[in-house]
Amino acid sequence: MNTVCFTFNILHESHLPLLLKWLKAAHVKAWWDQEIRWTPQLIKEKFGSYVQGYKLEKGVRKPFQAYVIYSDTQPVGYIQLYNAHDFPRDYPDGLEELPTSLAAIDVFIGEKDFLGKGLGPHILTQFLHEHVDPYYDACFVDPDTANVRAIGAYEKAGFIRINLIEEGRVTWMMRESKNEF
Repeated sequence: MNTVCFTFNILHESHLPLLLKWLKAAHVKAWWDQEIRWTPQLIKEKFGSYVQGYKLEKGVRKPFQAYVIYSDTQPVGYIQLYNAHDFPRDYPDGLEELPTSLAAIDVFIGEKDFLGKGLGPHILTQFLHEHVDPYYDACFVDPDTANVRAIGAYEKAGFIRINLIEEGRVTWMMRESKNEF
């Protein structure tokens, strides 16, 4: 499966039922919005603006790119990309010490049949090359420290651990862009 090529289709309203299915799946729910009981209405409220390419931050529209990950014609997961500095974290330590040109991504594989096959690093590497490296100097992620599979995938895609916060519950990771332009 290492030669699989992925495509990243911009999130469309027709994808929202798929997001609902994935966000209710136990393997996604373990790490994404555990406290939310997703309904079609909540999905539309949260992801509706993403379809339009923005997210509101304190009443201001900020660019926000959301994609469905495809393997051939099969939708397999979700990834979102945004300027990390546009959406401050609720942590005591902010991102001020990190590069000013800093992307942030969040990703999950929604289809259970695609888990445990080592696809995460390939998805990340391809996405970073196509959507992050040409535009940002670095990329930031902040997985739950207990999510060792995600951390391993990020490390295989070139991320390094830069900080532990929230009493060690969150791992900050960063990858410098491989600009070839």
